[in-house]
Amino acid sequence: PNGPTHQVGVGALVVHPRTGKMLAVQERSGPAAKHKLWKMPTGLTDPGEDVAEAAVRELKEETGLDCVFDRIICIRQAHGGLFGRSDMFFVCLCKLAPECEERIRVGGEVELLPQEEEILMVDWIEMEDYAEQLLWQQSPLYKVMNDAMFRAARSGFSVSSSGDETANCSKNSDDDYSEESHGFVAKNL
Repeated sequence: PNGPTHQVGVGALVVHPRTGKMLAVQERSGPAAKHKLWKMPTGLTDPGEDVAEAAVRELKEETGLDCVFDRIICIRQAHGGLFGRSDMFFVCLCKLAPECEERIRVGGEVELLPQEEEILMVDWIEMEDYAEQLLWQQSPLYKVMNDAMFRAARSGFSVSSSGDETANCSKNSDDDYSEESHGFVAKNL
């Protein structure tokens, strides 16, 4: 059999519970830094690490925030990456840890601490500003991913008839999304 064929990456969407802004970072170096791109905290999973654990770890490393995993928003599969590998990238919705949410609820704020080696800046930005960056606008792939992020930030959870928490992707009068809008995106790099 072939050796490793995929790398697994995570991106974490965190929405500020009071302002509705998303947590974003600017990197110190690399392709995103060259474009001064705001992006969600991202990284690769460690061997044996679950996607949920990796999302929470990357958030803590890059921003200093304690968060909890909520759910996977979408998955992007891309081929032709580094060393000919395919890339599985999971966009995860995370929420601030309960103690952070409580601090915000009573009028306080949480401190953002950029990882000194990798992250230039970390801030809460409008989701529309994030999605309108030129690099995201030029890519049909990222338009689909950003669309899934908007839906997740707006929809929250509903309780199904079985009592289980499920993603609310049903169409209503306020949006143009239907249950056919799912979160898997495949694209060649």
